[in-house]
Amino acid sequence: MKRTTAAGMSLLTIAAVISLAGCSATATESMPGATASPKRQPTPAQRVTALLVARADLGTGWSVREFDPTKGKSVFARSAREITGDGPCIPLAAMTHQLPLGRPQAFLSRVVSTEEAPGTRIYVTLATYDQGMAMTAMDTLLGDAVQGCSLGFTVKANGHGELYYPFEPEETPDAGDEALAYRGMITEKGGGSRPIRTTVVRHGDEIAVYTAVGGAYIARPALLTPVIEAQDAKLP
Repeated sequence: MKRTTAAGMSLLTIAAVISLAGCSATATESMPGATASPKRQPTPAQRVTALLVARADLGTGWSVREFDPTKGKSVFARSAREITGDGPCIPLAAMTHQLPLGRPQAFLSRVVSTEEAPGTRIYVTLATYDQGMAMTAMDTLLGDAVQGCSLGFTVKANGHGELYYPFEPEETPDAGDEALAYRGMITEKGGGSRPIRTTVVRHGDEIAVYTAVGGAYIARPALLTPVIEAQDAKLP
């Protein structure tokens, strides 16, 4: 896994600090001897919402829509606990269906598309973890899955089965603290096959998973670069 250095503070945290600091100063000045109240920190859900890539981060020709992998009649699984099969391989299947790696505090997904490649969808799932748990998820759950399941595997959920063909590693992006990228093919029981590319990037205690499907993206993987760069710029 590639390791780089990522530093900084989220825009939401900066805004909260500035806003609350101003309120505290006003209260202190108006009430001699009073102490400032503790700064209110955003919840994990608020943090993920503020950090997740948005339409304004990508520019002309891009669209970003809300996507909830736990809703809808056609979802494969609403959580990794619903997926059965070879245990170490389940995290790979979960990420394919926009479910987070491991057990984060909160996660949220978006589906990104571009006029440049109609029919191609890039799912971005951002999760925030307890301190140190994102690194553990990358180095153990994902590391073990990639090592033990790269030759292919089968999983099931809610009466549906999926066959994952052997997948190949790809060049990792220059982003975050750790990154891993691979591509492969999935065949659904009773359905057709579809190519898929997955890139996983860890930024401190956040993990961003990019899952791209569609023929145009498979032929032109550079389409993912603007999305990763836009998301990377918002993460600490």
